[in-house]
Amino acid sequence: MSKIYRLILCLLLCCTSIVSADVVYLNEGEEVTGKLDTIKDNKVSLIDLQNASRTIDVSEIAHILISKIRKGDEINDVASITDPVAAGIINNLPDSSQFPEADYVTLYRLYDYEYLNDNEVIIKSREIIQILKEPGLGVANQSIYYYTDREELELEYAHTYSANGKVYHITDDAVSDENLRSSTPEYAKLKRLKIAMKKVDIGSIVDYAYTKRLKDIGPLKPYMIQNVFGEREPILHEEIAVTFPETVKLNKVLKQWPAEGGPRFTEKNENGKTIWKWIYANPKGFIPEQNMLPTGRIFPRCVIYQPYDWSLVASRLSEEYQKTRPDEKLLQELINKAKVAEVAGNYTKVTRLYETINKDIRDLGIGAAQMGSHLPVSADITLTKKYGNAQANLALLHFALEKIGIKSYPGFAPARRENVLLNDHPNLGLANFAVLKVIIDGKTFYTDGGSVYLPFSTYSTGFQGATAAFLDSGNNNFVFEEMPRQTLDWNRFDRSVFVKILSDGSMEVKESLVYRGPYEPGIRELKSIKEKEKRIYAERRVKRVHPRALLTGFGLSDLNDLNGPAVMTLDYTIPEAAQLASDKIMTFTNFWVNYQSSSASLASRTFPMQYWASEENQQTIVFELPENFNWVNWERQYQHTSADMIFFSNIHQNDNKLIYADRFTIYTDEFTTDAAYQNYRQCILTMSELANQWIIIEKSEPQQEADTPGTASETLPVTESLPNSAPDSAPASDSAPAIESAPASNSVPVIDLENSTQG
Repeated sequence: MSKIYRLILCLLLCCTSIVSADVVYLNEGEEVTGKLDTIKDNKVSLIDLQNASRTIDVSEIAHILISKIRKGDEINDVASITDPVAAGIINNLPDSSQFPEADYVTLYRLYDYEYLNDNEVIIKSREIIQILKEPGLGVANQSIYYYTDREELELEYAHTYSANGKVYHITDDAVSDENLRSSTPEYAKLKRLKIAMKKVDIGSIVDYAYTKRLKDIGPLKPYMIQNVFGEREPILHEEIAVTFPETVKLNKVLKQWPAEGGPRFTEKNENGKTIWKWIYANPKGFIPEQNMLPTGRIFPRCVIYQPYDWSLVASRLSEEYQKTRPDEKLLQELINKAKVAEVAGNYTKVTRLYETINKDIRDLGIGAAQMGSHLPVSADITLTKKYGNAQANLALLHFALEKIGIKSYPGFAPARRENVLLNDHPNLGLANFAVLKVIIDGKTFYTDGGSVYLPFSTYSTGFQGATAAFLDSGNNNFVFEEMPRQTLDWNRFDRSVFVKILSDGSMEVKESLVYRGPYEPGIRELKSIKEKEKRIYAERRVKRVHPRALLTGFGLSDLNDLNGPAVMTLDYTIPEAAQLASDKIMTFTNFWVNYQSSSASLASRTFPMQYWASEENQQTIVFELPENFNWVNWERQYQHTSADMIFFSNIHQNDNKLIYADRFTIYTDEFTTDAAYQNYRQCILTMSELANQWIIIEKSEPQQEADTPGTASETLPVTESLPNSAPDSAPASDSAPAIESAPASNSVPVIDLENSTQG
């Protein structure tokens, strides 16, 4: 009887639906779906989906679940499928051997958008996927996102068609509807429906569909349709359909559209509605290449949006900003806390406010896309609850600057790779990231909100070169500007190293590293950890220079001063760093020149390449040689010069100092042609070759003084001394064996703070 009670309790704890199915799970793994009738005398009776009565002994039952009945749940085997799309696909299923490289193949995908009017759209989506390999099993778990206050979501069904002909259906225990960011309710605009389809294995086919209804579309709550026709895994049929009435104005933008072989487009008008449809197939997929441009910049892409008059958008946005103005008392408290009155100069006042907001207000990392709108949250909430997104934090900075008489303009920007630009296409949905333009003493500065680790006006590389729209409330319009791209003074790393080489080949090293721009957070984060942890970090850094390196000391600049340089100094020794070929010859590689060529490993590329940002890196390494040792000249230069990038390096001996210096500067962040990539590759290979170049120093005998006929002890005048220089020799690379050094970074010259000895 206890098992019956457990079953009844299970039923009582389950939520019932208007249309529900009861699933009886048997001990042997079978699932019986139907409508529960009775539980009596150790028997469970139910009516299955074929309206047949079935009685099961309690001892055979593991548990019972009450779940919603969804479309197709009455089908138990593949042969009984009546849906024409699924049946047609299964009956004409291609052989998996046609896709030897694929983890899965998308057999069918549909996105159907129907605009009911200017502010409401219904989205229907369906996807049928076959799993071919174990990594493809992940497609059995799907997440569907929707807005809590504007969108209704309905999971139509989720079926699994197994290789043995059985059909399994999702039940409510495999569906979860999650509130995201519930701890910050003003920003809890997004929910996630997670589904885990059942009995999925290699060879299985998953088929799921859902419907969303989005309301309240408008200038500040824009909705855009974007689709990229191209992905890694094969797709046999992809269909995008957009239906809209004559009263709805839609613009479509096509990018990277091929003259032939692209998606097939049709347009028709019926019953006062226009229907756009794209059909696409790519049975091969593509093999990704490292550092390739985003797929939206490579493959055919369509963008569909509702155009709005910019003056209307500006008017609405200005009104919303006025509604969110902070309480004057709260705003003054913020200004007082920043101690603005105690400093001279407008720039310093701005940085005080910027740093105070970043210290006091927690950035939630949410953009307009996650909020579902470009509406700012009240500044009073930001000030009292001490959290906000970038738009709220920048709005607060805007109001504070206005209070002290400094002009600023709130705005929005896309990522810098976006090629559908705001100034050509009037829809804020193209720009989901908040930015702020500040005018200080006639000079323009930009910020994306920054952080406690970045100086004011040093914004993310993701926005360098992006076209932003800044709100000009006075003229009721937007001003479009390209945010500066060539910010070499930001994206910069400088290193100075002094190395004393001892007679036994050991090295005593003093190193100074200066970080700027995106490199700064990695070092400024150290200000919030304990001294012991800082030392561990320093020890890891020197170990990346050489595995036998031993830290003897380190130092940091004032990392809390965001306007000052972020500097780290390291003192360490490297025992037996140089190899003693004899008592007169030492050989070693320049451990601080660790350029790798992995980013240029492809002889040619199929897809355009992206580089993380324009940047400049410089390093100077001074070797103090043991007495009477001289460098054996390489007799060659490692340099590369072009319009896109330059690399200069030289090495020269002065007295007992061997001085090496190099500078790498890159001006572009995209290589879209083969010629541009080959130029990049040649530069990187040159740098990598330098990293593997041996340095050979050779000991020369002290110069003997010549006897004169008069006095044997008389010496020559200083101006007549013989030069103490090494004889000419063949390049070191020809005479010294090559060795393999452990790579210090994944690619060159991109610098990874954790995986490289550079920055």
